[in-house]
Amino acid sequence: MESSFACQQFCRVRPTCHCLGVHGDEIRDAIADGQLSTVRQVTQSCGAGGGCTACHRHIKRFLAEAAAERAAEAAMPAYGFA
Repeated sequence: MESSFACQQFCRVRPTCHCLGVHGDEIRDAIADGQLSTVRQVTQSCGAGGGCTACHRHIKRFLAEAAAERAAEAAMPAYGFA
């Protein structure tokens, strides 16, 4: 299993979606900006996953990571700092 750091470094150099040249950072940004939850939504947003579909497993992992982050943020108590 790769370390997260190694994967992040690798993703910056090589595109996650080889067919359309979309990098992992672009996919993560699209997921975060659009609150996306499906591969189809990601494809419509940034194009990733619209070719051979080999990157779908990576996109699904990015979606799961984003969903976990959103769930963790929702579970944290809100402190009213104004």
